[in-house]
Amino acid sequence: MKRMGTMKRNTRRHTMQLPKKYLVAGLLMLSGIVGVTLPAEPAGYGTDNVGCSVDQPCFTRSYQSGNRVIFQFDGVKGWDFYNVRYAQVVGGEKQVENRSGSFTFNNTIPNRVYTIKVQGCKSHTFGRSTCSHWTSESVTTR
Repeated sequence: MKRMGTMKRNTRRHTMQLPKKYLVAGLLMLSGIVGVTLPAEPAGYGTDNVGCSVDQPCFTRSYQSGNRVIFQFDGVKGWDFYNVRYAQVVGGEKQVENRSGSFTFNNTIPNRVYTIKVQGCKSHTFGRSTCSHWTSESVTTR
């Protein structure tokens, strides 16, 4: 029979030290027995591994595809629409209303940074819309 650990004599009590691989296996077995599961995602974000705030839109994907840069965003609150801001070629920022949760730059130039800012808004029947703080995301083209 294979010996799993060694007994060490302690003046106060007897202790058994097991190799680490047996401790890990025991912990895994114990977690299955008592129904404990380890979280796959950070706590407080559900299945969102980006770690977005609940009070503003969240970028879900930002990437380059050919000569296009695509930003995709949504929000936990279910915004009615988004305001999107981006820099124009001829100075200043342009703001557009967006209801799709996706924004694309076409005919992009290599080795440039494309940045957008997004805020989520709730419409109200009477009065102005209520909007979140701005959040931004950038993609550098190849």
